[in-house]
Amino acid sequence: MTSDEEENHQGENSKRQKRICKEIIIKNGKTNVTSKMVSSKEKNVTKTHQENVKKYRGVRQRKWGSWVAEIRDIRINKRRWLGSFATAYEAALAYDKAAIEIKGPNALTNILKPPPKEIDPINH
Repeated sequence: MTSDEEENHQGENSKRQKRICKEIIIKNGKTNVTSKMVSSKEKNVTKTHQENVKKYRGVRQRKWGSWVAEIRDIRINKRRWLGSFATAYEAALAYDKAAIEIKGPNALTNILKPPPKEIDPINH
């Protein structure tokens, strides 16, 4: 085997290095995130994760596109899994329902309005 052939052979067995570049564009309060996987031997692969989606409290998108929601339950001091959803809006609704259940009128919500705070007639 010549030295040129040896270099080619070693190059094939060496690990390929990949890097992921993310471009985030925010227009009118809507976010668009584009990921590009770049490799020396592969074409650039572009995948759009979030397109024209509002960010909601307690909601995130998985790499493969589904939306998940979770909330911190202060009563038991642990995170509470709320599930996977097809859209960010559905996940935000699940978060809002759980937040109202946990915190009542003091809940910070995305879409739903928490119940009004009751006025204490004795102190008021």
